[in-house]
Amino acid sequence: MHQQSSLSQGLQLLAAATQREATGRSAFTVSRLADHTGLERSRVSRLTQELVQLGMLEKNRDLAFRPGPRHFEVAAARQMPWLREARRELRGLVSAFQVDARISASLGDRALLLRFESPASGASTSVRPGMVTPIWCTGAGRALLWDASTDQLQALLGHAQFVGVGGPRAPYSITELSERLTRDRATGHIDAFEEFEHGTSDLAAPIRGEEGAIVAALSCVSRALPETAQPRLVAAMAAAADRLSALADS
Repeated sequence: MHQQSSLSQGLQLLAAATQREATGRSAFTVSRLADHTGLERSRVSRLTQELVQLGMLEKNRDLAFRPGPRHFEVAAARQMPWLREARRELRGLVSAFQVDARISASLGDRALLLRFESPASGASTSVRPGMVTPIWCTGAGRALLWDASTDQLQALLGHAQFVGVGGPRAPYSITELSERLTRDRATGHIDAFEEFEHGTSDLAAPIRGEEGAIVAALSCVSRALPETAQPRLVAAMAAAADRLSALADS
């Protein structure tokens, strides 16, 4: 009985941390998790420690908890066939263009990395499933916002601190973000060059599911993409996004 109670309470804590992450608000500490769930603080402290060890939660330097990499790996493994097929598409893009190829989903005002593939020579230890980045100054994030109106952007990002976030060409207001979305819709793909990191090309396209709703974004990130290769990469990326959309809608 005690073991079942521990499992139930651990899942309750994991769900609370995940839901909090989705709001974009400050993550829960042990004390705030205890208050939110009604569990004893000592119990929360022990269970969160076990969840951290399992990789289901991770603790930041402010001693607050967010979903960990193992949580997202498990969640991704249970997704629809299109996400499993995405690995083949990502590897194809990496092989052909030597870029980081990524699948991301919306998580409040951030983009959540679900899956990625990198060239063997350029793999980054900082990139991992579960990584979150601002939704307004990344290629993946903007692809997730592809259908958003200015009013919807205001509702989602009205609280966001644009200044000081992202790279040298990041948008600094909802108006500027909306203008860039309008520009990108005209070209058929997102181009977020140097919006998140200096010197980085960041191209993306939305992936659509049932009734055309955007379910994820496919992005290709590189620091050394030749200008002449960009049109071919955009075409290959768009084709891959279309194939994954067809699977997501089936």
